[in-house]
Amino acid sequence: MGYVEMSSFLKLQNISKKFDTENGKQIALENIDLKIKENEFLTILGPSGCGKSTLLKIIAGFLKTDTGQIFKEGEISKAAGLDRIMLFQNFEQLFPWQRVIDNVSFSVKAAAKNQNKKLTKAQIKKKSLKYLNEVKLENYQNYYPHQLSGGMKQRAALARTLAAEGEIMLMDEPFGSVDSQTRQELQLLLNNLWFEEEKTIIFVTHDIREAVFLSERIVLMKNEPGEIIKIIKNELPRPRRRSSIEFNQLFEKLQLLLNS
Repeated sequence: MGYVEMSSFLKLQNISKKFDTENGKQIALENIDLKIKENEFLTILGPSGCGKSTLLKIIAGFLKTDTGQIFKEGEISKAAGLDRIMLFQNFEQLFPWQRVIDNVSFSVKAAAKNQNKKLTKAQIKKKSLKYLNEVKLENYQNYYPHQLSGGMKQRAALARTLAAEGEIMLMDEPFGSVDSQTRQELQLLLNNLWFEEEKTIIFVTHDIREAVFLSERIVLMKNEPGEIIKIIKNELPRPRRRSSIEFNQLFEKLQLLLNS
């Protein structure tokens, strides 16, 4: 076991990853060092191709590193587990043959099994409805995914993610496929859920305004190779107003750093 500071819930140490291509090895990530606090909302921000999603999949345990290690509370973390739950951009991540409540119940039952708990059908339904209520979908519990709008599908996917009761939520541009108004509504919903649920959230985006609105810290990345160029602490008070001078000053600072 390696040493990790007590203040670090997650620690990424010297993470590098290469992929085989027609032109030889491509460096996706190089020498990534990052410490993440428990219950922190951390956003990884950068252009397409900088390795953001690759890094998230490594944290999730879906991809192996070429070099480096990940520590969780001082212990080396290797395999994927229910302590880390990933939410994708794709609308079609729900089970299409199941109703919305059954999609959420799937995670409730998985979490109970992982915790060696036995729940009755009534308890499973009660917990499922709790999460649907949090994302304002309780009235759509008996709908099938094809009957929902894109934004509602993402709300249902968010409810299922919360129902898994993982300590860490990994979110890969989850609002990237919805319209601007729905995106802002989902951002506000996620912000409120983060306060209520006290989760560690690692959020990937290339949208600077989204990062400013949501994050406590923002990790800036560049591509060729994928590297961290700077970590910015976001001290804007909440609730955050997109029209405020301070909000737009931070937006311009991040834009300048990414373009330099």
